[in-house]
Amino acid sequence: MKKRARKRFLSKYDGKKYGWFLMCRDFVLMLVGVSLLFSLLVGVSRVDGVSMDPTLRDGQVVFFTRVNLGYSRGDVVYARMPSGENYVKRIVALEGDVVDLRDGVLYVNGVPEENPHARGTTLPQTGIVEYPYTVGEDMAFLVGDNREGSVDSRTFGSLLLSSIRGKLIGIGG
Repeated sequence: MKKRARKRFLSKYDGKKYGWFLMCRDFVLMLVGVSLLFSLLVGVSRVDGVSMDPTLRDGQVVFFTRVNLGYSRGDVVYARMPSGENYVKRIVALEGDVVDLRDGVLYVNGVPEENPHARGTTLPQTGIVEYPYTVGEDMAFLVGDNREGSVDSRTFGSLLLSSIRGKLIGIGG
């Protein structure tokens, strides 16, 4: 007799338990999906500093795609620098391009760079780079848009394309 009473008591809650189970299952599946999305396809980072000002401001959140479909001049990328830090910079030259700095102007293959986002004078920085500079195989020359406030390839030279974590696809708050 006690068994029946207990079974009847639990049966009142079977529908609610099943609904709760479905809700938890859906939540876990959503978490797994979002985790996969952000670990395999999309990355998120915060801009620290003014090296990309006025394009990107200090503290802004940026989204980048981790899927490498190839890079081209003018792409804004998220990359791991030789120092181990991660930065957001603009690609100005790729493999085989010759970069030169003359009178505060950046030249790529003898043509002055046309970047409407660049601010300030583009001067050489103290480092290993001597101009004219030829970008090596599987490498990119990265420069910040705030030319006077950016530490970039003018200091440490070209960066391996494999060091680029992704191309920017959006800007958050």
